Amino acid sequence: MFNNYYELKIEGKDVKRFIKQLYNLGIYFEEIKFIDKIVYVKIDSNNYKKLSKVKTIYKIYITNLYGINKIKDIIKKYNIFFICILLGIVLLNILCNITFEIEIDTKNEEIYNLVERQLKVNGIKKYTFMKDFKKRQVIINNILENNKDKLEWLEIERVGTKYIVRVEERIIKTEKDKCSPRNIIAKKTGIIMNITSSKGEVIKTVNDYVKKGDILISGIITKNDEEKNRVCAEGKVYAETWYQVIVEVPYNYKETIYTKEYKKNISFTIFNKRYALFKDYNEFITSEKTLKSNVLPFKISLENNQKIINIDQIYTNEELDLKAFQLAKEKILTIVKEENNILLEKKLKTTPKNSTIEMVIFFKVKEDITLYQDIEENG
Repeated sequence: MFNNYYELKIEGKDVKRFIKQLYNLGIYFEEIKFIDKIVYVKIDSNNYKKLSKVKTIYKIYITNLYGINKIKDIIKKYNIFFICILLGIVLLNILCNITFEIEIDTKNEEIYNLVERQLKVNGIKKYTFMKDFKKRQVIINNILENNKDKLEWLEIERVGTKYIVRVEERIIKTEKDKCSPRNIIAKKTGIIMNITSSKGEVIKTVNDYVKKGDILISGIITKNDEEKNRVCAEGKVYAETWYQVIVEVPYNYKETIYTKEYKKNISFTIFNKRYALFKDYNEFITSEKTLKSNVLPFKISLENNQKIINIDQIYTNEELDLKAFQLAKEKILTIVKEENNILLEKKLKTTPKNSTIEMVIFFKVKEDITLYQDIEENG
C-alpha cells in the first residue's frame, strides 16, 4: 500500500566514484542529484539494507523518509503525544458514559422519592455506567409493573451524561361532587353567536347584546313568574367580542433559531487552534466533555453540536405589518385558541419610534363567554 523510501545525503571526497562502486555492488537509486562533494539520493528499502552493510568512510545522513517508515518515524518522535491522545480518547469515552446527574421531573415529593428508590434498585444512580435504550425500557417496565397503584407513565431519557426522568402519577378517579345550583353568566361583553343548554332556563338568544355579568342561562326554573326549582345550569355560550392589541416591532430584526439538528464531533485543540475530526455546521453551539493536559498544550473534546441559524435583517414596511399582525394574532390565539375563531383583524394606528414601530390592531373574534355563578340560598 505504501512505498518505503529513504532520502539520503552522502558526503565525501569523490562521491561520484563512491556511487559507481555502489552500482557495482548492485545497489540502485530512484533519484540522484550531485552538488559539489555532496550527492542527494532517493533509495528504496531493499537497496538501503544493502547500503547499510557497506563499510565506508563517506558520511551518510537520512534527510527524509517516505511510506511506512515516515509514519514509524513520526510515531517514534511523538510517541508520548500519541499515547496521551489515545489515553485521552479512552478516558473521554469512559467519562461520557458515566452517569453524573439524574433529574426527576415531578413536584410530588412522595413520587420523587419513590422513583429515586426504584431507579437505584434497578442500577440507575450517579457514577455508574449509562444504560442503553433497551435496558432502560426493561427498567421502565419493571418500575411500572411494581408500582401500578402509584405510577401511570414513566420515561427515562439520556442527555449526554444525564438522565431526565419524566413521570406521571396515577390519579384514582373519584365520583364528582354533586353540582350545586348555579347560573351561567357572561364573562365578557359581546353579541351572542351561539347558545346551547342541557339544563337550566335560557334567558338570552342569538344576536342579543349582553354585558359582562348578565345571566345567560338561569339555574332558577320558573313558571308563571313563580320559582319552581333550582338546578345546576349547564351549557355553552359563544359571542362576538372585541379586542385592541398593541404590539411593538423592531425595524432591525435579529434572531437565533435553534434547530433540532445535532452532530457529534471530536475536536483537538493544539496551541489554541481547533481541529475537528468531522465537518462542522456553518453555525452551531456546542456542549462538550473535555480532557486537558497540564503538561502538553492540547485538549481533546467530545462535542455535541447543535445547528443554529442567525437571522439579521431590516424589515420593509410590508414585513413590519406582517410581523405586527403575526405577533398580535399570537396574543389573541391564547384567548380564542383556534385561528378560525378570528372573524376580523384591522390596523387602527401606527406610531414610529426610535428603533421600533408601535401598532394598534383591532380584532373581532368568536369567544366562549361561559362563566358559572353559584346561586345563593336566599337569592
